[in-house]
Amino acid sequence: MKVKVIPTATSGTIRVPKLKKGVDGKLLFKKIHNPMAFIVEIIYSEKSLGQYNARSLNQIILLFFEKLAKFNHGSLENVEEKLEKLEKTYLVDKNFIDEQLAKAENFPNKDTLKNEIIQNNISYPLEYSNDEVNDIIGLTEKQNIIRRTLDEYNLLMKDLASAIGINVNTLRSQASKNDITSQTKRSIELYIENIKLKNELEMYKNKV
Repeated sequence: MKVKVIPTATSGTIRVPKLKKGVDGKLLFKKIHNPMAFIVEIIYSEKSLGQYNARSLNQIILLFFEKLAKFNHGSLENVEEKLEKLEKTYLVDKNFIDEQLAKAENFPNKDTLKNEIIQNNISYPLEYSNDEVNDIIGLTEKQNIIRRTLDEYNLLMKDLASAIGINVNTLRSQASKNDITSQTKRSIELYIENIKLKNELEMYKNKV
């Protein structure tokens, strides 16, 4: 009998989807009962993205959203902060957790104990709507011209950088800081105009 190998949750192993506009895909993190390990299954739009060994739910949820933001040209900034602001999920009775936190105050290493109690018993939400997913990774915020162009024309950052003749690290930095120089903006606008002209010419040729 073949033993199923469950990978450890890392930025390299976790699978994330390419988000599509108009698709209402609910995201779910499901803890799998296993006395030997802490295993979490990630489900998006009713399709499993795999099961992973994790240290805690918070760890795998944060890893997932950070990778999702990067893969979908979102923003890595404030991902953790946005998750912290959401209503927490209590994995056991809240009163029991509050009691344990109060008891931890009596120990010299109270900060470490309280952190362990929180990590083991309180997590970020386990379910997310499509709007919540987009908000957490910065896709509902007004996108700058770089991210908008990447999305609309299905380009990688390196492809756009090559097309407009700019260093890819410079372009990535401008996009992440939302600090687009006038030269970069104009270069992208010209690139887009060129694409549109090519498309119009192609349409004209097909009609002739």
